Amino acid sequence: MGALPATTRLIRVHARGDLVENSAAAQSFEQHGVIFTVNDSGNDPLLFALDTTGADRGAWRVHGATNVDWEATSVGPCAGSRAIVPGVAMPNECVYIGDTGDNKEARMSRVIYRVPEPPAQQAGFTGDVTAEALHFRYPDGPHDVEAMYVPPNGFIYLITKRPRRDAARRLRPALVFELPPDSWSKPSPVVAQLVDSLAVFPGSAPLRVITDAALSPDASVLAVRTYAQVYTFATDPATGRVIGAIPPAVCNVVALDVWPGEGVTWLGPSGKLLLTSEGRDAPMQVVDCPMPRRDP
Repeated sequence: MGALPATTRLIRVHARGDLVENSAAAQSFEQHGVIFTVNDSGNDPLLFALDTTGADRGAWRVHGATNVDWEATSVGPCAGSRAIVPGVAMPNECVYIGDTGDNKEARMSRVIYRVPEPPAQQAGFTGDVTAEALHFRYPDGPHDVEAMYVPPNGFIYLITKRPRRDAARRLRPALVFELPPDSWSKPSPVVAQLVDSLAVFPGSAPLRVITDAALSPDASVLAVRTYAQVYTFATDPATGRVIGAIPPAVCNVVALDVWPGEGVTWLGPSGKLLLTSEGRDAPMQVVDCPMPRRDP
């Protein structure tokens, strides 16, 4: 099940009333201590900001988007985004919102939205942003995905959540699909390419399904969360791709007793992780987890 966190710290959340299913977490690289999140399926298309004291820092209605099953957020480069508005958005950074959930694995295409990163505001603020939409599909049929991350080069990586079996009925590792930056300008739906698998086997232990992922600020470590563990993988900082030759470290977070725990992001450059949970005013946890060893 992995090593216990070396340290833990609880952060009480004082969120606005319409943040009812805090389903993801993405730290801002431009705004220290600001975390973006979204509600789960069936809610209004709203992007929320909190800070690392648990305070409300605003909400924005995302125009041009529908919340069918929002499950993931990430902050990454806008990479030629047509939606950048000087003086309104943080320069060069966008918030990516993954409408990628598919519990029944029945939807033939899914969508990722991208909005300019809005400046954090005071509690109670409500604003508006306009999204670009990237419709895509998987080459082998539908997948349920709650983990997405965007490295500095603007690629989008999607990690499958649920157990899948091969022809011999053996559990398969989690699959990693890729969408390159030029996908935003291609005809829809773009086909995501299978590029990797991870040393995480969904279904191989209780609570072992993948609910979120986050790349460290220096792009050298990828945190992948299940309900019970956080896996940390060494990555290539230029591409964000996992270095398969280096085994992941595993952190046991089930003892924190926060259910259902879903989101993960980084607490700035500290090397610590911030874990979020669904439920109105569910607390956040700061944990000090082991990192993968790059030395021989």
